[in-house]
Amino acid sequence: MASDGGAMVSRLADAGVDVRGPTRAATAWTETLSAFRLSEVDGRIVGRRPLQQAATLVSDISSAMLTTDGLRWLAAPDRDSKLVRQFYAYLDDARIAYDRRPTVELPRGAKVSPTARINLPKRTVLVQAVGGSEQGLEHALSLVQRIERADYAFDQRLVLLKGNPQAWPADHLDLLADYTPVGFSDRVDAVTRFLKEGTPLERPVTSEP
Repeated sequence: MASDGGAMVSRLADAGVDVRGPTRAATAWTETLSAFRLSEVDGRIVGRRPLQQAATLVSDISSAMLTTDGLRWLAAPDRDSKLVRQFYAYLDDARIAYDRRPTVELPRGAKVSPTARINLPKRTVLVQAVGGSEQGLEHALSLVQRIERADYAFDQRLVLLKGNPQAWPADHLDLLADYTPVGFSDRVDAVTRFLKEGTPLERPVTSEP
């Protein structure tokens, strides 16, 4: 058995391509893997062959990765969600310096583009805003885990979620909070204190007794 380690799903998600919903990209993804006699397991391209066909399996996975990489061109043009537009407007009103969708290079050369890079006097904070989908939450978790490898400290990351903690699955929030401070659009004062004063954000889910 061999796999791509989840590289392609992450790469496509970064480009805004949905390979799980009812989209053209998802159909093409499934058809491509099937053509190479491969499948997706937990976000990884996976194949199984007899030992004597190991070289062929590696070649098939590499070819599938090259083919599915072309699905990035099926991504819809960048259109900011309502939450992202509101967040940019908030930063403008608060006169907080920031860069929209910066490119952040990771140690091994991969690149990610969070929603914003906040340029504060004493630190830089990378922010990913999520408007309402569970897929967006999973992408945010993947992004902050990778940002950690680029030597951004815990207080240099922020995931901003729409609404309040009650609007999101508690297990997802609890896992996300292990990797990043989590703020909410309904609690913008706390987000402001975190950015301007460095005041830690409370965990969105209370620890079990």
